[in-house]
Amino acid sequence: MLKKSSIWLLFLTSVVAISVISSGCSKKQVLKEEVAGKPPMVAAKVETPPAPKMEQPKAPAPPAPAPKVEGKPAPKVEAAAPAPLDLTGLRIQFAFDDYTLATHSKENLERIAGWMKSNPQIKIQIQGNTCNIGTAEYNLALGEQRAISAKTYLEKLGIDGSRLSTISYGLEKPRVSNTDEVNRSQNRRDEFVSIK
Repeated sequence: MLKKSSIWLLFLTSVVAISVISSGCSKKQVLKEEVAGKPPMVAAKVETPPAPKMEQPKAPAPPAPAPKVEGKPAPKVEAAAPAPLDLTGLRIQFAFDDYTLATHSKENLERIAGWMKSNPQIKIQIQGNTCNIGTAEYNLALGEQRAISAKTYLEKLGIDGSRLSTISYGLEKPRVSNTDEVNRSQNRRDEFVSIK
């Protein structure tokens, strides 16, 4: 009985497989015949609209030349005022009992140098400051070393030393009270002031 049911099962599986294969083939054939009976479709030409033109910002026009009046020279055009730079925001900080420039300090000095190069009439004073640890004399000397470090770096960046002056306030002008180490670290700094 087991043999007969196995044979029948095999027979039915074969019949189903043959019918599936033959029906699949005929469908493909029908599709091919349907496609063959129709004229070939021509792809419609789709035109994409042109991209909108972006207007480039126009450079400001140079000032018109002053009109010439016979016998009189043209009036002089005054130089534009220097572009402002917030020097107070570009103070540089130092570690305790140190006057070497950190990476962030050098970045701020590079910004100042760029500003000074584009504004050659500007001069600045570099003010060295310290916290209140140590004697007043020691802190005056340390503040001077900090100011000279910044000046030397600016000169290496191409700023003429005659445009730079230094002064040390030591511990005399704290930015914040020297009540704790966080505050003291803010007082170990160089500040920059534009002078005439």
